[in-house]
Amino acid sequence: MIASEEYKEDLIKIAKKLERSSQSYPKDENGEPTGTYLEYLSLMYNPKIAEIVKELPVFPGTMSIVRLSKKVNINKSKLAEMLEEPAKRGFVINIGKQYAQPMPLFIYDMPFILKKNYEDHKEEAIKFAELSHHFYEKEGYYKTWQNSRKGTPRMRVLTVSEEIEPEREILPIEEVYSVIDKWDDFAVIPCPCRMRAGLEGIRECTDKYPIHNCILIGPIAKAVLAMDDPIIREASKEEIKNLTREAAEIGLVHCTDNRAENTAILCACCECCCGMLKGLTRLDNPRAIARANFISKVDEELCVACGTCLERCKFEAITINDKAEINPDKCIGCGLCAVTCPEKALTMVRFEREMIPGAI
Repeated sequence: MIASEEYKEDLIKIAKKLERSSQSYPKDENGEPTGTYLEYLSLMYNPKIAEIVKELPVFPGTMSIVRLSKKVNINKSKLAEMLEEPAKRGFVINIGKQYAQPMPLFIYDMPFILKKNYEDHKEEAIKFAELSHHFYEKEGYYKTWQNSRKGTPRMRVLTVSEEIEPEREILPIEEVYSVIDKWDDFAVIPCPCRMRAGLEGIRECTDKYPIHNCILIGPIAKAVLAMDDPIIREASKEEIKNLTREAAEIGLVHCTDNRAENTAILCACCECCCGMLKGLTRLDNPRAIARANFISKVDEELCVACGTCLERCKFEAITINDKAEINPDKCIGCGLCAVTCPEKALTMVRFEREMIPGAI
């Protein structure tokens, strides 16, 4: 509960610091943080913590405990003690003696990533889930979450590596293993989208897809691993490749940041819970996610029209007549149809349609 105007103003300041960050914050018709979002933030920050967090830069910016102590006029030992619990819960970023306010991605997802949040504080986690569902879908935050101010999708689909025609040259971000090979630090986390839906009691894929196969990469992986949560685990490059292959085999779509450099996440997405894919399957946003620059190709000599690919496609891009047929306007290039084709009749071929922001 937001008990005072002073407390509310502090929460508004915390929200507005996210204005220039990717995915910003949910806004009302006047551009102010919505009441639902402020209530959500109040679950993270009580009045005393909000007074401190409003002074912090947004991650990846950081502030030393010494400087923060001077800004809020609290002894640094006492201050570190006050921030210990919110840091353990991911509501404050703490790396060594440096602190930061979480970026929008962490604010939206952290209640559903760390075990201490959704097990030790389950009733609160359910409230987080209900509030986030409301501001994401009913208040239209999904449009800000899925697209930049210019309308560019924030995430892009990755094609399953093994199914690309080997002679085709590929750009580094456009298939799963090339993204993995660029990094050395990986953290395996539970899918926050499936976890959120599960807590709210609306998850449709409970018996279909596992939870623990989303991946954080590079500095963001280090930040989450430093939280020392028992559900988060470090993994090697080979383990990550195995995990992504297994995820594709069971029917999850791989997605990553839609930029040429500094990708931070590698998601294994379902059609019903994913905040991005749901833009295509549930929320009528055709630019919710950028397609891969690959498309399925049918070898008509090998195809026996068995229908396996039809069952695998989440986007109604395949029809079966005498042979499988691909609709290029609906195919997003994920490669799931090719992964389990029993006749090996499907491969992914180059199909230029998306410009990767930052690519030369």
